[in-house]
Amino acid sequence: MVTAHGERRVAIVTGGAQGIGLAAARRLARDGFSVAVFDIERTALSRVQQELLNAGVPALGVQVNVCDPGAVADGVSRVEAELGRPFVLVNCAGVLVVRPTLELALEEWRRVIDTNLTGYFICAQAVGRSLAATGLGGRIVNVASVHSESPSAGLAAYDASKGGIWMLTKSLALEFAPMGITVNAVGPGLIVNTALAGPANDEYLAGTVPQIPLGRAGEPEDVAGPISFLCSDDARYVTGVMLYVDGGMLLTAHT
Repeated sequence: MVTAHGERRVAIVTGGAQGIGLAAARRLARDGFSVAVFDIERTALSRVQQELLNAGVPALGVQVNVCDPGAVADGVSRVEAELGRPFVLVNCAGVLVVRPTLELALEEWRRVIDTNLTGYFICAQAVGRSLAATGLGGRIVNVASVHSESPSAGLAAYDASKGGIWMLTKSLALEFAPMGITVNAVGPGLIVNTALAGPANDEYLAGTVPQIPLGRAGEPEDVAGPISFLCSDDARYVTGVMLYVDGGMLLTAHT
């Protein structure tokens, strides 16, 4: 997005080297943002950075573990130095563990909560400080899930993390509003061609897709558009909302 002064606004996308995060990074780049991608996968990061640079987009790939406050702070400082102060944060880094609760190791629980929820807080805090320093407002979009509302067996840690993201989103929206920073969430349903969808087997897909009113699973690009909208000036008066991107999946979740 280009400002009235002809400058590109800067977006940071965590988990932006694959899946929904990658689709969001590409969409924001297409919409005129300079894009910094935070991810833990070095090879994928280099590939995405080069792709964006080849397209003429000011871009930066930063290897960051979102659970590490120091690494996140250093990453934000690098973005400020090389691309400029961020205007947008898209929190998309995430992990999934599918395991019955009685078999779920504490280490697995902590990994999911630390990445999916605490990591969102760490990044929102670091970028929020940068946004507050400019006094120009900004946008934070958290990638939540239909599991923020509808639970599934075997997903205790994931469900808890996504429910927490929704409450974190509302809390930050209330706190950051006086600074002109909007905070919203998107809630994807069944999205294929992502790392998190990898554990979904054919039997699960065959049983789930027919229950989706729009009759298909989603693609990462289906989520990227709504994320871009929430980052845009068109959404400047929208804060504290969850935009479900699920093909109507929640409409049938309890039937």
